[in-house]
Amino acid sequence: MRKIAFLFFIFISCSLLSQNIREGSSRYGSVLYNWDGKNLREGSSRYGSVLINYDGKNIREGSSRYGSVLYNWDGKNLREGSSRYGSVLVNYDGKNIREGSSRYGSVLCNFDGKNLREGSSRYGSVFLNVDGTDIPEPILVMLCL
Repeated sequence: MRKIAFLFFIFISCSLLSQNIREGSSRYGSVLYNWDGKNLREGSSRYGSVLINYDGKNIREGSSRYGSVLYNWDGKNLREGSSRYGSVLVNYDGKNIREGSSRYGSVLCNFDGKNLREGSSRYGSVFLNVDGTDIPEPILVMLCL
């Protein structure tokens, strides 16, 4: 009985640590991804396929810290590759995710702390919602691409 209770506790603890990213605005929507603090996984399972990992600067393919660098983050801009001189794909000002490096670039989406919406309007279509606040900005920005 103690083993079952311990396993149940571990399962619940791990579930609480991962943050789910769901389709649409409903907290009951399909879970597309989950974030465990380092890896973005497919689906809601902590054993799901790892799509990318983030080390605080680089977003890499797969779960390995030696995987190919897809993007790098400088605190505002998401760039291609590992170079700080790489092409800026998008920038994030804390609310709007814009094309390129300019604060006047076209707004692709906006994030209100819970919902990722198309365009700059707070009434725009919600395509993803987040059930936690520990998902790093570059991961949210990347999801907008």
